[in-house]
Amino acid sequence: MLEVDSHKHLKKYYQNNLVLWPHNLTLTRLIARSLSRKDNTFIELSSDSRNFWWPGLLIPLCLYNKNIILILSEKQRRQLFEVELPKLKTSGLVFDFVEGIEFVPSGKKIWVLKYQDLLFANEKGWLKNRQLIFPESEFMSHSFGESMSIKISPKDWEHLIDAHSSFEAPIIEVYERLSRRLFSQSASADGVIRIDNNEILILQEILKDDLPLAMPWKRALNVVDNEWVTWAKLDNQTLSWDCYIQPLVPLKIVSGLLSENTLLMLTGSPESDFCCMDLYSKTFSFDVKVKLGNALDQEPIPLFVPRRQPLPNTSSFYRHIRKQCQRLILSCMHITIILVDDLQLRLQLTSELAGELGLRVVHETTDVKANGIIFCSCHWWIINQDKLPTPDQLIFPIIPLPTLESPLIAARVEMLRLQGRNWFREFLLPETLFILRKSIAIIRGKDVRVAILDGRMHYRSWGKLIFEALEPWVNLERLLPY
Repeated sequence: MLEVDSHKHLKKYYQNNLVLWPHNLTLTRLIARSLSRKDNTFIELSSDSRNFWWPGLLIPLCLYNKNIILILSEKQRRQLFEVELPKLKTSGLVFDFVEGIEFVPSGKKIWVLKYQDLLFANEKGWLKNRQLIFPESEFMSHSFGESMSIKISPKDWEHLIDAHSSFEAPIIEVYERLSRRLFSQSASADGVIRIDNNEILILQEILKDDLPLAMPWKRALNVVDNEWVTWAKLDNQTLSWDCYIQPLVPLKIVSGLLSENTLLMLTGSPESDFCCMDLYSKTFSFDVKVKLGNALDQEPIPLFVPRRQPLPNTSSFYRHIRKQCQRLILSCMHITIILVDDLQLRLQLTSELAGELGLRVVHETTDVKANGIIFCSCHWWIINQDKLPTPDQLIFPIIPLPTLESPLIAARVEMLRLQGRNWFREFLLPETLFILRKSIAIIRGKDVRVAILDGRMHYRSWGKLIFEALEPWVNLERLLPY
């Protein structure tokens, strides 16, 4: 009955709302079935679903809210409360929910939680026989990792010394030794440098049985091991640094939480984090795995990837991408998004083009002129794309492969290498395909040009996998003015 009722309400909902994704009726029946049968369900949505899938999820939840927990990122939370719930209300549907951890609801209300709140609720033993729903589950590993991240600031070192004054001299010696090494290795104004975990664990030997009870030290000294990575973010102006500690495989840590509850996962990407793949294969299986939509049925994107482009390791590459960016911008009347994950390269391009084009050029801000040029990372664009008008074009001066300069990326690669696995094919390449798909999903069907200025698209065997991941597309042999 839940499937039938959900189907009827969705059809009624669409009497007042334009149908923008043709698979929502199927989606709502699948979700209703999963809720009533308590199935572990994994649903892959085609990239043209964008945010149009929300009614297919929410309508069954309005009709069936027993022991449901909806886990949302901040972006998803804004979408739910600012966009989706007002639409449901006009259709006469009630989303009966409680948000946050101040009050633990009975099993008759939907419990809306952030990832960090979910971890806290699990520690308190509040999650028993719940059904966990993860929209956009491709971000799960990243979201859990950020929620588990531990930050140790200079103030925390001071508090450690105050709480253990008898060990003041050796604690200061550890801090100063670390500071000297970090700043001697820093190659940029605000460098990020990996720290050997043993340099933090040496505090255990110093404090012996008098280990700290206050956070974040208590947690840091309890979790740091080979499955966590530690790094410092330096501030050269104040000669201070913050220490960050984060798990390499977040889903391994929460595997108990996930396996002890029923899961409903929605994903918009066929490439899953390699950690997710490990979790799915080793911890539990899904009762239902469904793919909705066909990528080849979508509108093709105009793709400009000229042949005979230089490779990033050649001396002419920077001159090439700067000249091509100028050329692409000159033919464009509206907003251009230039996506560069390498911070130093991005700031250099931003600075030089701003010197020529003035205030049109901005860096990672939504306050932009109608013909503005925004330089940003792919992650910033994915998070903020709904706050910006549709651009005329996306430019990727370089393929967004995860950089080994990131301590977290480098540690993951090292872990895979030690396991004898193909770290490029299993991790870096799938992450790149995921980033590219997510970056262009919102502009598909809107006649937005996509340009990739990296010679590896044609000169590397894996370049054809990127072409396949971007399908459907039409090749732009030459640039035409807008």
